Amino acid sequence: LPLTPNGKVDRKALPVPDVASSVSTEYVAPQTQTQKVLAEIWAEVLGIEQVGIHDNFFDLGGHSLMATQVVSRCRQAFGNELTLQRLFESPTIAGIAKNIEVLRQLPQDKTTLISETEEYERFVL
Repeated sequence: LPLTPNGKVDRKALPVPDVASSVSTEYVAPQTQTQKVLAEIWAEVLGIEQVGIHDNFFDLGGHSLMATQVVSRCRQAFGNELTLQRLFESPTIAGIAKNIEVLRQLPQDKTTLISETEEYERFVL
């Protein structure tokens, strides 16, 4: 490891890690429309050219802040279907696409999440 004059690791002198060589899965192209949209989102957020459906988001260099960006973009593209928890539980395009497609088949309950309460008189200050 390269060291600075103070004996610490010289991070600037370290080589840039090659993300493509560290991914051990074979590239499988997206097949469904959901997978294609997810692959585009991941490629934009991660700054890479192609993403296979079995590639792990975190093995490709993703982290929690990037995961938040992916979830936000997926909500815009698909509606309010993807959560951070689902991304962390199944960090592949195939897994997330399957979750999104299953959620689309479920009946959507459009009731409000916040219930109404009685209104009270204001307190005198």
